Amino acid sequence: MKNTIVYLIAACFAATSCFGIDEENYKTLEPIEITAVSDTISARLGEELVYNGISVKSGLNCSYEWVYGAPASGSTAAEPKFAGSSVVSASATIDHTFTKIGTYILRLKVDNGESIEFKYFTLNVNMGYDEGVVILNNDAGGNGALTFVKTLTSEEIAAGEQEVFPDIFSSVNPNLRLKNGTAMFMSDNTMSNVMYSAFLIATDDEHGTIYHIEPKTFELFSTARMDGFGTYCQEFGGEYASSGGFGSFFRAADGSIFRYDMQLGYLQRMDDFNGCGSIVRTAGLLNRSSATGKSTISPFFFSEDTVSTRQSASAGIKCLTESGFNVVNVGCKRTSSTPVYVLLQSRTDPESYKIKYGAFSWRSWSSGSSFTNSSLKMDSFSKIINTKSSNDAYYVYGNAIYRWGLSTAPGTMPAITLPEGETVCDIATNYMGKTAGSEGEDLLYVVTYNPSRSGDKKGSLYVYRFSDDSLVKSYEGICDKPASVLYKYRLN
Repeated sequence: MKNTIVYLIAACFAATSCFGIDEENYKTLEPIEITAVSDTISARLGEELVYNGISVKSGLNCSYEWVYGAPASGSTAAEPKFAGSSVVSASATIDHTFTKIGTYILRLKVDNGESIEFKYFTLNVNMGYDEGVVILNNDAGGNGALTFVKTLTSEEIAAGEQEVFPDIFSSVNPNLRLKNGTAMFMSDNTMSNVMYSAFLIATDDEHGTIYHIEPKTFELFSTARMDGFGTYCQEFGGEYASSGGFGSFFRAADGSIFRYDMQLGYLQRMDDFNGCGSIVRTAGLLNRSSATGKSTISPFFFSEDTVSTRQSASAGIKCLTESGFNVVNVGCKRTSSTPVYVLLQSRTDPESYKIKYGAFSWRSWSSGSSFTNSSLKMDSFSKIINTKSSNDAYYVYGNAIYRWGLSTAPGTMPAITLPEGETVCDIATNYMGKTAGSEGEDLLYVVTYNPSRSGDKKGSLYVYRFSDDSLVKSYEGICDKPASVLYKYRLN
């Protein structure tokens, strides 16, 4: 075989000589050079996109073809793949009206008869409130609002488009009024190739109303009432999502646990948690088991001495306790197969602590480190979040943000201190959906309240970068007293 290959190579050189082909005089194909203002193009739903943001250099006349479609499974920015596509333009410009909200791949093909060049773009078809920070806030009279700080593209920034919207709930649903908002939760899940998504807003109004919002448009989908149970939703935890259902767990003000079915819109009190003590907190633990795995938000609950969970309707309640210790708080690693970390405090020696960790299956836990601390900077009401941008979890204590390495003792010095007079109300990351990628989650959003601030609005948003804990931007006096904040990521 080797001799055959050598012979063929020699024959090729001989043929070149016989036919008189001069390698030095081969014709160079006319190249094509494409430059674009941005690799992201935004279009408004139902409005014609007139795009002329590319420049093409070629010594020959060119033909053009713009194709768009949904990304296939496994598609990345480096290697875009279409799940299906259609041609939307055959000229250098795009003059097309897109009729479906979402994020798509847009491909430009340029052909000058000698060369062909491709350029890929991300196409966002927007409704207006597709991506940004949502702040649930209430004025002194309990009147609620959804303040929205939109994540602008470079094109939108250059065009000077509006960034802060004082109340998108009332503008989208003019016949509804929020009252005494308490919490928010957003989730999406794909079952049998159908996406189910929900944006939930809980209130302590006269009915304990839970608003089920369509997250792409913020229009009302349905409502559920808690007044029949004599309580209201105080904080959302995680979700239960599978082929058998799509629901969110939450803790009510009386310490009981409920499940809201996000497909059918009904409430169910989970009475089987009664043996797990008086639940003081619930948490949605965000995790992916590996760097290529999809992310989930799992519900965990804890009482004074017990940590419990319920992963599905059939799995039942799973509780773990440590003899002689109380639960301080529960955190989670962003990427791990054993992500759940529990900080415990000795009942007999309040300065003695230990850490236990385990998997979401929660059948048992393993022993981590032990330490002593006379002034721990954490309590049961410290909200803890994680991020792909750091191995540390971040949490609230007092007027500051601290770091916790989870397997070691929490920090003793603040990572971030808010300006004097600001009281931290809630924190969130720019979580970009339950994907397997590494994009997003590089920013920390902190909402605060300062009763001494001048003006009618006393609530603010501060944005910090995880890499160096630096302040990126502040939006001061943009809302009333915040109750909850989350990053509303883009949905297809």
